[in-house]
Amino acid sequence: MSETETITVGREGLTLSGLLARHYRAVIPGACEKVWALNQDLAKLGAELPVGTVVTVPVRSTLDAGRSATPVTGLFD
Repeated sequence: MSETETITVGREGLTLSGLLARHYRAVIPGACEKVWALNQDLAKLGAELPVGTVVTVPVRSTLDAGRSATPVTGLFD
């Protein structure tokens, strides 16, 4: 099974983090960084991704497997 999949930007005004949140239906820490690594030229497109841009993203199970069980400490904890 492939460790990546491709998605195409289908609406205007989407940022990478917004695209990933819609695709995975969750905010996953570290997802943007992994996508930047897979798509080296993505930053040249600007903050909002143009409609029709094809983005290679990791499969959700690979992102979940990379997360640690260490709790995140907030600023006011």
